[in-house]
Amino acid sequence: MTLRASLTCCLLFLVALVCGAALAPDRALAQQPGGDDAITYTVRKGDTLITLGRAWLIREGDWKQVQRINRVADPHRLPVARKLILPVRLLKFRPASASVAAFRGDARSAAGGGGLQAVTMGQSLGEGARVVTGPASSLSLALSDGSVITLPSNSALQIARLRKLLITDSIDYELALESGGVRSRVSPFRNRDDRFRLRNPIAVSAVRGTDFRTHYDAQQGQARAELIEGGLAISGPAKTADTRLVAEFGAVIGKSGGILVEQLLPPPALATGGGKQRNPMLAFSVEAVPGARAYRLQIARDSGFVDIVGDVSSPSPAFVTDALPNGNYFARFTAIATSGLEGMPGTFTFKRRLATATQGAAAGEDGYVFRWIGTGDGLRRYHFQLRTQDTPNLVVDEAGLTGSSIILGDLPPGRYMWRVGTTTFTPEETDIDWTEFESFSIDE
Repeated sequence: MTLRASLTCCLLFLVALVCGAALAPDRALAQQPGGDDAITYTVRKGDTLITLGRAWLIREGDWKQVQRINRVADPHRLPVARKLILPVRLLKFRPASASVAAFRGDARSAAGGGGLQAVTMGQSLGEGARVVTGPASSLSLALSDGSVITLPSNSALQIARLRKLLITDSIDYELALESGGVRSRVSPFRNRDDRFRLRNPIAVSAVRGTDFRTHYDAQQGQARAELIEGGLAISGPAKTADTRLVAEFGAVIGKSGGILVEQLLPPPALATGGGKQRNPMLAFSVEAVPGARAYRLQIARDSGFVDIVGDVSSPSPAFVTDALPNGNYFARFTAIATSGLEGMPGTFTFKRRLATATQGAAAGEDGYVFRWIGTGDGLRRYHFQLRTQDTPNLVVDEAGLTGSSIILGDLPPGRYMWRVGTTTFTPEETDIDWTEFESFSIDE
């Protein structure tokens, strides 16, 4: 290459370098501290670094840090519409709060480094608080913006950041999942600077108005995220580009930073258990889902599953759970894939109507005594029926009984079948439920 050609190449390189820097100032800014720990502020007429420091920074003199980060030559002059990167740690804020919306079993909280204590309904928790659930327990927290987070059994979470930034009037929430799982139903953001992040030791999930679940297994060093609806961006320990999930997909994050994305299993279809549950124990079954290694059932009093009263897993699509008081409930079923990802939920309603439990029949001084127990709310009336075993014809058919027993005399020898129906009168409905027929014998 000739000397003239070399000089020409050098000149072109310098021109390109200068022009590139002049035409792309945002690229230089992007190299400064920012991301999750900073916001971008648009300069308005009359703004200076001095006035911004006085109005919006915790320490007024920290405008010098803002000057250094953004390479501002004159702190008294800022072009209108210029973008400034402002570290969140420097900004004034108003504390937000979380309140206990529902809990069951062993749910505890600690604040300010104190010991764990049992939570109470409506209890307010602030930044730095820690919450823990034990076996067969759950806890739901309502945040100031209307978002709800729910911890299942054996989970621990810390409220790392819970504040509203004054400069942008935006929320800045960060939750740290230590172990177990959490379901987050995040209210749609009203401000472009709103931020909601959920961390665990190996991954960060950033959301914008969504419904998702997060799990962390310390023993396996593995995290999982499942997106029900909305949008979710996940960053692993390798600090590579975010992995973005769309609805009905999940991700498994290993401690080495690898992220495996797969589609979530579909919601199981209910086979039995809908309608009314009359037996002492609750029983449900769902249709088997191809690819599932286990199934999960949650029961709640509300459709949003804030007030959870039951949470069980099963290796088969059949469930038998503990008894519940009479009432109307919601059941939510999911299928769990071999990867550990929990699938899309299928929600169904059912009614709990354990109206009577029979206690058998016995011979008494005045005849044969048939007893039962009535349970549930509302006014109750009982209907007693007796027939022989070999014919459907009723020997006794007494309705409108108010007591919990009936005495029958002069019954001839033979084998009988009897049952009790309960009519419950409540403000919501008038309903009748029958026990199964039970056998009773009178010897000659």
